[in-house]
Amino acid sequence: MRPQGTPQQLEKRRQRAIVLLKDGKTPAAVARALSASRSSVLRWHDAFQQNGLAGLRARPIPGCPPRLSANRKCQLERLLLQGPLKAGYKTDLWTLPRIAKLIERSFQVRYHPGHVWKILRALHWSCQKPERRAHQRNEAAIAHWKRYVWPQIRGRAAQLEAHLVFLDESGFLLIPNVKRTWAPQGRTPVIRYWFNHQKISAINALAVSPKRRRIALYLQFRQRSFKGIDVKNFLQYLLKHIRGPIIVLWDRGRIHRDQKVKMWCTTHPRLQVEEFPGYAPELNPAEYVWCQADSALANSDPEELGELKGMLVTTKRRLRRSQDLLWSCIYASDLPWK
Repeated sequence: MRPQGTPQQLEKRRQRAIVLLKDGKTPAAVARALSASRSSVLRWHDAFQQNGLAGLRARPIPGCPPRLSANRKCQLERLLLQGPLKAGYKTDLWTLPRIAKLIERSFQVRYHPGHVWKILRALHWSCQKPERRAHQRNEAAIAHWKRYVWPQIRGRAAQLEAHLVFLDESGFLLIPNVKRTWAPQGRTPVIRYWFNHQKISAINALAVSPKRRRIALYLQFRQRSFKGIDVKNFLQYLLKHIRGPIIVLWDRGRIHRDQKVKMWCTTHPRLQVEEFPGYAPELNPAEYVWCQADSALANSDPEELGELKGMLVTTKRRLRRSQDLLWSCIYASDLPWK
């Protein structure tokens, strides 16, 4: 079996063996020191006696030459980075069969899909769970907001010594939130449940203090969908519990553009409202509060709304007690905070 290591590392190993032999070590002692066999040490010594250091040089690894050269692998990576949509597929997913077809179409080299992963590993690619992005996104507008608008908002908050408040709404259904379960190998488990449209609606706000040292979580639940009047009441609740100016950042949802909400905001100068770019939920740290809640509800099976609400209240208390968890929502978002 060929020893592990690059050809250069193995060459240095052989050179080290010659140095130890010149120092008077026996072949057996050198073999033990370098984790090699005695016969290998003697072979290296004979090669050195005949050809000097040239006899110890690294040699190419025998075997079939690669079907894709290093240059073609670089070309393949450029094609992969352009995305599946550019390659003519209708979904933005790279699968092994698709990549095998791309290689055959681009380089006239046929690979079995089951071996394509070796090429991808050599390119330092890995199989990952993708993030979802809406087709309606305007990437240029999002990049402009992150580079120019967000620094202005943050600078204004520092000047006014205002709380930065990130706000969002979500809903939790009476459907088991299953992550994983144990089952015999080769038999995919089936989870049966009663489909239920009942849900708990939730609204949360992450409030960062003016000196950016602490975060407070404000979270309310309803057993119905939120409306504009509920958003107005929640903003009023924030004004009662937070002193000084407040800058609220939220998405462009219809509930936030309700006329009653807009009129109420104009009558409260202590409150300023800013909007995230459209279809960019990854910018809102409040979105990641729901990720914490989903994780806490994983593999649970509440039978009624009261039980589900109790589990959500427990999660709220756990989050409120941990500044690390709340800050993790900030850092998990794509908001350029630092």
